Amino acid sequence: MRLISPPHARQIRALPHLADGTYRNLDIDGTIDFMTRRYVTPMAQRYDLSEVTLADGAAGYGWLSIAFLLRGGRDAILIDPDAQRLENAEEICHILGVANRCRFVNRTLQDTGLENDSVDIFASIETLEHVGRPNVRNCLSEIARITTGLVVLTTPNRLFPVVAHDTGLPFAHWLPRPLRRLYARPFGRLSQENGNRFLAPWDLQPLTRKFEPDSRIATFRTLDELKRFYPHYLPYGPDPAHRLRQRPNPLLWRYQTVIATLLSTRSYWLAPNLASVWVRRETA
Repeated sequence: MRLISPPHARQIRALPHLADGTYRNLDIDGTIDFMTRRYVTPMAQRYDLSEVTLADGAAGYGWLSIAFLLRGGRDAILIDPDAQRLENAEEICHILGVANRCRFVNRTLQDTGLENDSVDIFASIETLEHVGRPNVRNCLSEIARITTGLVVLTTPNRLFPVVAHDTGLPFAHWLPRPLRRLYARPFGRLSQENGNRFLAPWDLQPLTRKFEPDSRIATFRTLDELKRFYPHYLPYGPDPAHRLRQRPNPLLWRYQTVIATLLSTRSYWLAPNLASVWVRRETA
């Protein structure tokens, strides 16, 4: 079942910011489906979406917020420091008829300007690695401050020896930036070395005073849920030919099975990504 009509998808891809960039060939329908099944469905397992507000930071083009609203979410706050990207997100929301349930905030993640406990759900998807190490604690403290119920986050795990972001070279992200560039050069990946600062599990400590992890593997409650997530379209990466994921990587699947079995809701400590869903502690 299509979520986005072909005319709307063509209209969105024609927006200058998208048409001239890496994602000019993005499958809009596949992207919304990915956001829905990966992130919005776990939210819907815990909340009646028609009664909650989502804050999305950094929102980028707004795909997650759009998926949330199309699934029946009450309203969304899209936060992004890039004014041009946020303007495009607003235009996309107008095209899809959900802009009247959106608020667009052109601010950083560490200074959203939102009030304490003013949103029900906060989602931070592949963002925290870009904010700069000095800002990580402030960003997470800000998320905890303004969120009353649920936090959904993903960001690469610095402890894992291979990170898909940047060069993807083994152990590259453990090196100082000048050595990372030297390492990337002979493999022809210097242009992919962006100097991202990846988080370790203990960097999530500002969340733990108010929230506790509630997903067993990535954003899913069970391994079966993760397996049913396949096949899916992956809306990341420069090569559209590699975006359709038919099945889990067999070796990675076995590894995920082990850590989910042994560590349960703490499996993110050893996972490739710190992807996890956090619920408010009863005593918070």
